[in-house]
Amino acid sequence: MSIGKNIRLKRIELKLTQQQLADQVYVTRQTISKWELGKSQPDLLSQKRLEQILSISFTDIESSILKERGIKQMKKAVHLIGIIGFGFLFLPLRFLWIKAYQNWNRPSVRFFGVPVISMIYLLYLHSLNTNGFIVISALTLLLYLITSFYFYDNTK
Repeated sequence: MSIGKNIRLKRIELKLTQQQLADQVYVTRQTISKWELGKSQPDLLSQKRLEQILSISFTDIESSILKERGIKQMKKAVHLIGIIGFGFLFLPLRFLWIKAYQNWNRPSVRFFGVPVISMIYLLYLHSLNTNGFIVISALTLLLYLITSFYFYDNTK
């Protein structure tokens, strides 16, 4: 919870108005309002005075805020590593797709290789989405196979 929210909750708990608290801390009512809304932070002298009046410790609050920031930064790092890992994981699949395109006229590539590569990609996408994606991926594969067989020329 932020410093401002703690100030507000403790002020309300002690049944003080912003003006009454401001008079005790020697600041304006608008300053108290800015602190409670998170638009600014109390300076060191005001923090000490607030700790005395409201019986709260800002060091505990600040450490929990720093911990939350650390967790958010860690999540960003994990996402970045995931994106880079995705790139390295699917780089070989791109090369396989290029080879499949070069050998497109071979039946083994058209009817086996391309669907396998596509399904690997779809399995990855499934890990990102809901169960409904299974239905969409199955329909996509089915439509691909139907159109491939329809346009396949076996006159060689």
